[in-house]
Amino acid sequence: MPHANASHSAPAPVSTHRPTNNDSTTSRQVLRGAFFALCACLTACASDSADSSEPIDDGGETVSTTTSVTATTVSSSTTATTGTTSTSAGNSTSSSGPTSATVGSTTSSTTGSGTTAAFGGGDGFGGSTTGDTSSTSSSSSSAGGMGGSGTSSTDGTEGTTSNATTGGGTCEKGMTMGSEVLVIGESFIAATHEITHEIERQARANGSLGENESYRDNSVSGTTLAGGGQSIPNQYANGVAQSPVKYVLMDGGGNDCLQANNPDGALSAAEGLFQAMQENGTEKVVYFFYPDPIGNQFSSLKSCLDTLRPQMKAMCDGLTSPKCYWLDQREIWDGHGEYTQDGIHPTTAGSVASGQAIWDVMVENCVAQ
Repeated sequence: MPHANASHSAPAPVSTHRPTNNDSTTSRQVLRGAFFALCACLTACASDSADSSEPIDDGGETVSTTTSVTATTVSSSTTATTGTTSTSAGNSTSSSGPTSATVGSTTSSTTGSGTTAAFGGGDGFGGSTTGDTSSTSSSSSSAGGMGGSGTSSTDGTEGTTSNATTGGGTCEKGMTMGSEVLVIGESFIAATHEITHEIERQARANGSLGENESYRDNSVSGTTLAGGGQSIPNQYANGVAQSPVKYVLMDGGGNDCLQANNPDGALSAAEGLFQAMQENGTEKVVYFFYPDPIGNQFSSLKSCLDTLRPQMKAMCDGLTSPKCYWLDQREIWDGHGEYTQDGIHPTTAGSVASGQAIWDVMVENCVAQ
């Protein structure tokens, strides 16, 4: 059968051709290129996001970002000024830059204690410390430590009542009237009364007795502790009857031994005398016992005194009201023959030596100061 007109095209036949090896290679290359382009795009996007966000803490995972910072250190000049203070415990200024530290002067004033201590003062800490103690009779000390020196000036002003420091404490001078001191005893005192005069002279020189004052001296030669009349206990009683007796200076017992060889009677009489002193408010007693008599004619007297002395001392030492201070004159007179002419009574030299020794006991124990 003849064919139709050639202007009518027939449908294209379906290809049954299979790709060759060359066709596969080309396809894979195209896909690989597209994949790499996609990865590049994703990387760029992630980078832009990371640059514009803060570090993230998600479940313990930290994304850190390093930032470059330019630091500028600025040094400064510091000036520290401390004004005047009453107490300085040290001043210190520290800084990284140049530092100028100025510490004002520190003045410490102490009244009564007399001690000024400055710590941290002086050149080592940029300051000077001055301690100034006034109106005190005590000593003043100043310590400047921690790299510096401290200075102290003391201007002690003594008041109207002066103080004498003794072994037991401080005695107030000028607080005793002469009439409050009573001297009792026998001829060791009464023969010349020079012992009393020496004690008064020492007291005036020390400011403890006024120039126009004196002690009452009731001593009488030939009297005893045990006896009547003008006995030593009666001398005290007569003194109390006239005016109060605050302090007693006494000896006693010599004539009890010399006249009657009676140490027991002397001891008993002394006990009654001290009891009367307690009842009458007498505060203190200085009992000065005899030096050894010189000469064979006084052997029995010496024996009696040797018996009486330790017993009388034990009684005196045991008293608390009045308080009794014992003075053994053997230590004062030993080796000084010039202190007596008759072997028992003092010369002027002996009286001065005894008076000085008695005064020393008085000063040491705040008796009539």
